[in-house]
Amino acid sequence: MIQIFSPEDSKDFYKYIDLPTKREVRGTREYVVRTHSGALLISFHWLDESSIVLYANEERCSLMTENTLIAERAMEIDDDEGNGLHELFAFFLALTATDINELQQLEDRVEELEDILFTDGKPNKGGIDLLMQYRKEILKKKRYYEQMELLSDELADLDPTFVFIDKKFDRLYDFILRTQEYVEQVREAYQSQIDIDQNDTMKILTVATTIFLPLQLITGWFGMNLLMPEFKWRFGYAYVIGLSILVIVAEILFFKHKKWF
Repeated sequence: MIQIFSPEDSKDFYKYIDLPTKREVRGTREYVVRTHSGALLISFHWLDESSIVLYANEERCSLMTENTLIAERAMEIDDDEGNGLHELFAFFLALTATDINELQQLEDRVEELEDILFTDGKPNKGGIDLLMQYRKEILKKKRYYEQMELLSDELADLDPTFVFIDKKFDRLYDFILRTQEYVEQVREAYQSQIDIDQNDTMKILTVATTIFLPLQLITGWFGMNLLMPEFKWRFGYAYVIGLSILVIVAEILFFKHKKWF
């Protein structure tokens, strides 16, 4: 059975470790080393940043952590032979037992997010906030699996028994990378749709501005403080109205021919 220690019991935990090894790992956040007595000493941080330190040899396996969930998983492990290295192997199996399912659920949630972001074919206004939440969650998991991939590489080099654990973390890391790429594709599609909508808005504003520019020219022309012949013409006012309507109709037909709206 794995011995469980809390950080307050660190003196009892580290009493199995020789002084040179303690000096070697002092101040280091994550590491995998073989002590002078031949035991394995491992330190890493879980998803919630709680510290996990493991010590294992053929006689015993010890765990020090403040994380109650990790401690509960460790307490369920009991090797019939009492081999600490076997218990260490079983601990990593228990640690990753539900990871692939959780990552698949995360991927399913990203698929659902894609539908939420494009309600009725239009980008959801709160989409950026949702994307940021998923990106942060995935980045957190990516950092964790990146850490564990490196540690498991070193662990497999020290003891070939843990090659399977190393390969498992490699697969989990590849999975979270694919999920991260998927989220980036969703973000790019969302941003592209926003750009398209903004372009459509700008197109409408441009068309409206273009329509009224000739009318402003007509207004400015006939608004000059000069004596024009049209002022004395009986149908001068109607002429200006008709000219304005003609210009608007001509522009609308031109824009429709160009398929600008």
